[in-house]
Amino acid sequence: MISFIVLSVFLATVFGVVSVFLWLEGRKEALPRRVEHFVSGGGAKPQASDYESAKVWATGFWKRFMAKAPGREEFLSLFTGKELSGARLLLSQAGYRNLMTYRLYLWVKMTLPVFFLVLALLFGTSVGLPASKKFLLGILGLIAGFLFPGVWLRGKVRKRREEVEDALPDGLDLLSVCVDAGLGINSAFVRLTDEFQLTCKALSEEFDIVNREMLAGKPRPEALRALADRTGVEDVKSFVAMLIQTEKLGTSLSQSLRVHADSLRMKRRQRAEEAAAKTTIKLVFPLVLLLFPALFIILLGPGLLQVIHVLLPAVKG
Repeated sequence: MISFIVLSVFLATVFGVVSVFLWLEGRKEALPRRVEHFVSGGGAKPQASDYESAKVWATGFWKRFMAKAPGREEFLSLFTGKELSGARLLLSQAGYRNLMTYRLYLWVKMTLPVFFLVLALLFGTSVGLPASKKFLLGILGLIAGFLFPGVWLRGKVRKRREEVEDALPDGLDLLSVCVDAGLGINSAFVRLTDEFQLTCKALSEEFDIVNREMLAGKPRPEALRALADRTGVEDVKSFVAMLIQTEKLGTSLSQSLRVHADSLRMKRRQRAEEAAAKTTIKLVFPLVLLLFPALFIILLGPGLLQVIHVLLPAVKG
């Protein structure tokens, strides 16, 4: 009871402070908007609705909040430099390359353990657990909140890598056809970006970034190496190494693409066969733990009941 009262007072204080802060921020922005309105024309201007004004103000406040607070040294000192670079790399490999997304990830990683801790303590209080078990539950919630963002992000990275690996052999086939038709490698990249927007959006986005970097003046080898670093896929790294080596040695690009596409297609087939072979082992646990007990009850249950009915009078007699 006492912990619930303390938590209620804490939440009320936090909401009160945030409300006062938001009110003061709104008053700070009111004067510049009015001055800008009168300087720009000052005439009768149609007033925006309260909903639109609130939406514009909330968007601006969120951008300022995310731009200022997570960039301070005291927050960034909670993580090591290696952790920050690892988070940036994982977000890039997952397809989240906006700076706002990175700051949001940091905020989630800092606040989610506290949220899970409070949630675990509230659950322990509601079910009437003793103090020792509530403490253990709070520690488990804290650990879960700290590990959950990384696990979720690595799952996104793994899914995107699998998507790129499955679509890369078809993309190399398209590049080979384009080169055979007389297109340059840069034009072939543009064609691949257009054709794979629906079938594999991840691969299309990655090659679109390569095209934009080369248009901005970045050398092709550096743009391709950046592609390999962004994706983190071994097949893409081997593809980039093959392109750079072909360009240096002056060998046939079309033949190299065709041979490399065949090798990647064989690797994709082998991965599919490996996954199919693993299914027999993975099905053992559901069969033994779920299907077989129900099957035994259905098949042996009636016989056991008849045996019990026959033997029970004999035992009593």
